[in-house]
Amino acid sequence: MPRPFSSRFRLPLRGAVLTATTYFVCAALALQLTRFNSGIAVVWLAGPVLFARLSSTPRRRWAAIALTCAPFGLCASILFGFRGTVAVPLSLLCIAEATAAAWLIRRVHPRFGKFRSLPEVGSFLLVTAMLVPATTAFAAALCAHVTQGLPYWPAWRDWYAGHALGFASFAPPLLLFLRGETGQWIAGADSRRVGEAALLLGLVAAASLVTFGQNAIPLVILPFIPMIAATLRLGRFGAVSSIVILVAIGLTFSLAGRGPTTLLNGPMALKLQVLQIYFATIVLVILPLAAELRSRRSLVERLHAAEALHRAVLDRMSDIVVRVNADGIVRYASPSAVQVTGYEPAELVGRSLFNLILPEDMPLILEARRRVLAAPDEPAIIEYRTRCKNGDIVWVESHIRGIVDDHGRASGTVSIIREVTRRREELASLTTQAMTDHLTGAHNRRAFDEALAAMLALRPHDIDRGVPEEGLAGCLALFDLDHFKQVNDGYGHATGDDLLVRFVSILRGAVRDGDLVARLGGEEFALLLSGLSVDQAHLICERIRTRFEEAAVRDPLGNIVQATVSVGIAPLVRGRESRAVMALADEALYRAKQGGRNRTGLPIVDDAAARRSA
Repeated sequence: MPRPFSSRFRLPLRGAVLTATTYFVCAALALQLTRFNSGIAVVWLAGPVLFARLSSTPRRRWAAIALTCAPFGLCASILFGFRGTVAVPLSLLCIAEATAAAWLIRRVHPRFGKFRSLPEVGSFLLVTAMLVPATTAFAAALCAHVTQGLPYWPAWRDWYAGHALGFASFAPPLLLFLRGETGQWIAGADSRRVGEAALLLGLVAAASLVTFGQNAIPLVILPFIPMIAATLRLGRFGAVSSIVILVAIGLTFSLAGRGPTTLLNGPMALKLQVLQIYFATIVLVILPLAAELRSRRSLVERLHAAEALHRAVLDRMSDIVVRVNADGIVRYASPSAVQVTGYEPAELVGRSLFNLILPEDMPLILEARRRVLAAPDEPAIIEYRTRCKNGDIVWVESHIRGIVDDHGRASGTVSIIREVTRRREELASLTTQAMTDHLTGAHNRRAFDEALAAMLALRPHDIDRGVPEEGLAGCLALFDLDHFKQVNDGYGHATGDDLLVRFVSILRGAVRDGDLVARLGGEEFALLLSGLSVDQAHLICERIRTRFEEAAVRDPLGNIVQATVSVGIAPLVRGRESRAVMALADEALYRAKQGGRNRTGLPIVDDAAARRSA
C-alpha cells in the first residue's frame, strides 16, 4: 500500500531540517572560533555539511535542502558574523558555493561519492578545494571590502583558505558517512578487523596529541606514520578517519594556544592559515593514496577472480594451453597436457618445447614462432607431429599468439593445442580414397593425371642445374587387356574383376616403389616409370606381359580363365603436354593390337631425347 502524501513529504522535510540545523551549528562554531579582528572566518565547516548532503541526495531534492539551509545560515551570520545587510549576500554565497560544488563535481565525475579512484579524488580536489572556493572568494572579498572596509586580498585569502580546507578535510568523511560507507565497513568488519582499526586510529590520535599537545618540539611529521599505516590497512575508512582525528585534535589545540603553531610569530589568523596548509598537505597525500590503494586492491581482486575463472576453465578443457618463453622453454602447461602427451604439467615446465617435436616439422614451428614474435597481434595456426611420453607420435593443431611485456616487446608465445591425429588419418584416408580405384587398389585417373603433369613439368631447379627442356623424365606404359569383354560375357563380371585385381598385383610386383600404377578405366591401366629409358621400360613391360599371359584365375564353376595384355610405350619428355604423350602411347598401343595383340608397341617417332637416354 503506498504511503500517504503527507508521510512522503515529512521524510525529505525532516532530513532538510536536520541538515539545516547541523549547518547552523557548524557555521556558528566557525564564526565564533576562527574569525579574528572582525574579518573572514579562516576555517569554514558548514560548507562541507551542505555539500555532503547534496552529493548523497537525488538532485530533485536539492532546492528544498538549500532553501531550508539559507535562513539558518543567515541567522548564524547575523548572530556571530557580519551584522547588517552584508550578512545576506555572504550567507547566500555560502549556500551557492556548496550547491555549485555539488553540481559541478557531478558534471565532472558522474559517479562521484565513494573516492575509489585517483580521477575521482582529483576531480573532488580540483572542484571543491580549488575552483569553486577560489571563485566565490572574489565575491565575498568584494562584499567585505565594500561594506566593512577589509583589505581585498587578505579577505580573499582568508575566505579561500578556510572554505577550501573545510571542503577537503570534512567533506569526504561526511559524504562516506551519509552514503552508508562507514556503517557498511563497520558492519562488515570482524572483531579482528575492528581491533586493528581501533589500534591504528588510536595511534593516529596518540601521535596527534603528542604533536599538538606540546609547544617545545615541532613534530608535524609524526602523525603521517600512523595515518599512512591506517590507510594501507583500512583503506578509505582509515584515511578519512585519520584526517578527521588529526584535524579535530589539531584545530582544537591550536585554538587553545598549543601545538606547533605557537612557535610562529604572528597573529592567530596567520597561525591558523599555516595550520590549514598543513592539513591540506596531509589531505592531498592521504586521500589520493587511499584511492590508489583502493584501485589497486580492486584490480588485484579482479585479477584473482579472473585467474580462478581461467584455472577452472583450463582444468576442464580438453585442449592444451602452453605458455613458452622466447627461447622455447615451457613456463606453463594446462592439466590437459597429460591426456594428450602423457606428460604431467610439472614435467613440461622448464623443458624445451622443441624436444617434443619431430625434426621434420621443426622448420614449420620455428617459422611460425618467428612470425608471431615479430607481430604478436597476428596469430598463426599450424599442424605438426609431437612425440608422447610413451613414444607414440600424434598430430596436433596449434593456435599460436605472441605475448608482450610491459615495454610492448614480444617475450614469448601462448598456444592452444588440440590433438588432430584422428582427423589427419580420416583426411589421409579420404585423400587416398579420392585417388584410388576401389576395386583394384591402384591409383585412379585423377591421381594419374596429376602425377603425369608433375613428371612432365620443367622444374626451376632443373633449369638452374642446366637440364635441357627436352630432358627425359621416364616412360609411360599403357596396358589394355585383350578381349576382356569376352571374359565378362563368358565367365561373369566377378571373374573379370578377379582378373583385373590379379593384373594389378603383377604390375606392382614388377615395378619399383616410386613408380605409379593406375587404372584409367575398365580394362585400361597405366604405368609411370620414373627415370627409365624406352628400352628399359620395354624390358619391364615384356616381363609384365609374359607373367600375365602365364597367370590364371578361376571362375565360380572352377574353370581356369586366362587373358593377355597389349602395351604401348611413350617417353616422358619434360616440357611436353600430357595430351601429346598420351596420344603417342595410344598410337603405340594401337599398333600392338593391330599386330596381333599380346605384345608391346614402341613409339615410332624419332625422339632425340629418347634416343639419348637409350
